[in-house]
Amino acid sequence: MYDIIFIGGGPAGYEGAIAAGKKGLKTAVVELEKLGGTCLQWGCVPTKALLHNVKLLKQIKNAAKAGINIENVSIDIDALAKNKERVVSKLTKGIETLFKQYNVELIQGRGKITAPGTVSVYSQQGQQEFNARHIVIATGSKGAELPFLKIDGQFVIDSNIALELKNVPEKLLVVGAGAVGLELGLVYSYLGSQVTVVEIMEQILPGMDTELAEILKNELKKQKMKIHTATAAANPVINPETKTIRLDFKPVTPGGKEWQEEFSKVLLAVGRVPNTAEVLDPAAQLGIEIDKRGFIIVNENLQTAVSTIFACGDIVGNPLLAHKASHQAMAIVDFIAQGKPIAHHPVPGAVFTFPEFASIGLTEEEAKKRGLNIKIGRFPYSAGSRSNAIDEKVGLVKVIADEDHRLVGAHIVGAEAGELMPILNYAVSKGMKAEEFKEMTFIHPTLCENIWEAVGEISGASIHI
Repeated sequence: MYDIIFIGGGPAGYEGAIAAGKKGLKTAVVELEKLGGTCLQWGCVPTKALLHNVKLLKQIKNAAKAGINIENVSIDIDALAKNKERVVSKLTKGIETLFKQYNVELIQGRGKITAPGTVSVYSQQGQQEFNARHIVIATGSKGAELPFLKIDGQFVIDSNIALELKNVPEKLLVVGAGAVGLELGLVYSYLGSQVTVVEIMEQILPGMDTELAEILKNELKKQKMKIHTATAAANPVINPETKTIRLDFKPVTPGGKEWQEEFSKVLLAVGRVPNTAEVLDPAAQLGIEIDKRGFIIVNENLQTAVSTIFACGDIVGNPLLAHKASHQAMAIVDFIAQGKPIAHHPVPGAVFTFPEFASIGLTEEEAKKRGLNIKIGRFPYSAGSRSNAIDEKVGLVKVIADEDHRLVGAHIVGAEAGELMPILNYAVSKGMKAEEFKEMTFIHPTLCENIWEAVGEISGASIHI
């Protein structure tokens, strides 16, 4: 009898399990593949390793104007792939070590809940049953497909296949301008592909701040990525002789021009769908509800209709982010061990393009829809001392406050946006007032000063704008 069994070994499953193990709870994780889940094995971590490497190419190209001349630069795709695998392997082994240290058992196989306290695990060795006082469903999500465009591994690929770096296509179409599409599109652009991104919504990064999304879009275009928003792709036709795939493109707003174009490959990045299909046994009649999109319905404490069965991470809906998943799992452990109610705060997110994009809380558009009387503070990177010193002048810090000057949203497009976000994350989560920043001293010269100046636009404390 286990205290907790986590089904899924991604950020929610493995971090929740370690947290439980540290509390002395008898804990197990059921995982079909490698620990770390999509984030570590095929998502967040390998993409950041590749983005770091191709950023060096960007810096090399810009080095001449700083007086540093570098010639005969070449790219070794195999070496890039091996470096990425080294990073992933090291971190995977780190999780395995922590499991041993905190007595977390790894059960290899596919887990299915067959009764309120029972998990059946199916593997090459057959079927086994394990019992637990509490079960946490943390099976994550997988890449979505379109009705007319299915992944075949050759002409139409997903992010997992793209990360294998088996070859660099001459022309790559990315369908979807979310974080995955933009990050991988940028990697392949720097590796030599002619990259085109199409997005059916009117902006890249749908749902993010429109003003900052437009800044990022213009910068990506300067880096030779073609981007078409408010555009639908349709009617794929594969030509086996030329080894290309042709699609029709049609603007979804009036007045646009339709066209056809051929590509070497198509990368599907049109969102993700939850992995609920095989985790619940219909015959068990547990009464656990699933919405029409496939997400498991939970209460404020992330409990399903069966109070001893919890769900967290991608499986319970947006935002589909690794750090949300891990924090929810750790909160479930505290709830089980100490009865501590689960608190819910705004979840920050980041896109690691050049420049980066990071966000927390309400966008300007969302705040206005809610009828808030808002005040906005902006500070451009071009006015910052450190931004100019390190030649990262493109960007904007934008903070949104209510009529009492309490911060309700913050958004950054610019260098190190993801690293800068935590202080604004804290401010928005705690409802800090803009005036409180005036008393804080920021190190000079740093990119963080851009935040102080932007918030100062609301309180009247800003100096350099």
